Amino acid sequence: MHRARSNRVTTHPARSGSRPVLSTASVLAIGAAALVGGGATSGAQTNPTPIIFQGFDLPEAVPMEDGPGGWEISGGRYGTHDPVRSGAGAIGNSNLTVHAGTVGRDVTIDAVLEAERTAGAWDDFSLVFGYQDPDNYLYAGFNETNDATGSGIFAVVDGVGTELADIDAGIVGGSSFAVRVVRDGDTIEVWGGLDGNPPTSPLATATTDLFPEGKVGFGSRNNAVFANHLQVTDGRSSRPVAQFSDQGFGLGSEGVVDLAGGWAFDGDESAELTDPITSGAGSIGNSNLAVRRVGSLYADRQQDFRFIVEDVSAAATASAWDDVSIVFGHRDEDNYLYVSLNESNDATTSGIFAVVDGVGTELADIDVAIEAGASHEVRVDRWGSDIWIYLDDRLIAEAETDLLTEGRWGFGTRNGAATFGAHSVDVWAAGPALDTP
Repeated sequence: MHRARSNRVTTHPARSGSRPVLSTASVLAIGAAALVGGGATSGAQTNPTPIIFQGFDLPEAVPMEDGPGGWEISGGRYGTHDPVRSGAGAIGNSNLTVHAGTVGRDVTIDAVLEAERTAGAWDDFSLVFGYQDPDNYLYAGFNETNDATGSGIFAVVDGVGTELADIDAGIVGGSSFAVRVVRDGDTIEVWGGLDGNPPTSPLATATTDLFPEGKVGFGSRNNAVFANHLQVTDGRSSRPVAQFSDQGFGLGSEGVVDLAGGWAFDGDESAELTDPITSGAGSIGNSNLAVRRVGSLYADRQQDFRFIVEDVSAAATASAWDDVSIVFGHRDEDNYLYVSLNESNDATTSGIFAVVDGVGTELADIDVAIEAGASHEVRVDRWGSDIWIYLDDRLIAEAETDLLTEGRWGFGTRNGAATFGAHSVDVWAAGPALDTP
């Protein structure tokens, strides 16, 4: 398990008073989690302990009742490996799975879902609720394309589907989206950052007295679908308009999409670069990289985030240039941003850097040296184009750039071995946000 981190409230020196202060929640040992919606809406605002919480890290800890689609856990997400592809043209879900627990009508349901990317223009996923049986349930359908059966709030009663409200916004197959359903009595609100836009108001609202209690789950009409997270809480959540959290090395190399150098993973606790590529000296960039599979929430852009990595340590050698890097905005090996921390400093190390089309540029210098072999905490805060870097809770560098606002997070070095411990990523979308306790 990760060490719990006490809540800390921080205002950035350049932005103090310019936006709500968001606290850093204690680290949770999960693979992925998302909290979306709420925002400036009416009704009681609560933030209770979830009554259902699934990060889909551990297969034995997922009490799902699988229907059609061949559902299984792989690589830290839960999805279909044998999807039914005959559902096009009808309201309903050819692929379907629900959690074993039954919940009431006054709940907030959060999920991070991804539709398989195909050559077609109708890739979709569904967030299911009020489920009674395969012929009776409610669901929010999200699709690349919209018609009377595609994107909207739907009811299936005795096997016959009806659209209760339309959702005039699309998803992109192959990208993860944070979506939320709030049910308050007979009122249903659907939230989500679709079309690359932050959710500042519900995508759709409907009223129905159907299925006041039922199960929650996922589905799709015609293609594979993958879930990174499911959470249900009583009442209306008071979380920020969009928050995504991801932490832990529990997936080992399966949780990494870009791996260079020899890495070893110790459960949830750490990633260790044990066999580094040693040809990186003299250039901007990282010869060694381990970049997390989970990346941006939105297809077109990533908003504000905080990336905290504990127990960061460069292996001590006879060299005076032992280093570590914290990577963000990673698109591929030739396009990413990173923070370099080093025992020594020159134009190619110890700073905030951008690598674009394989060419590196220093955005800001860091004149604070680390101690090789010692353990440090590194924090990267990005708010729009502004970047702040903290070393052991001390602000050590700032930069401004519009480059690479979407991407993945990770770790690396230019030339040596290193260790990276427990870490957390929190992403907030632009727009109204509420303070979190």
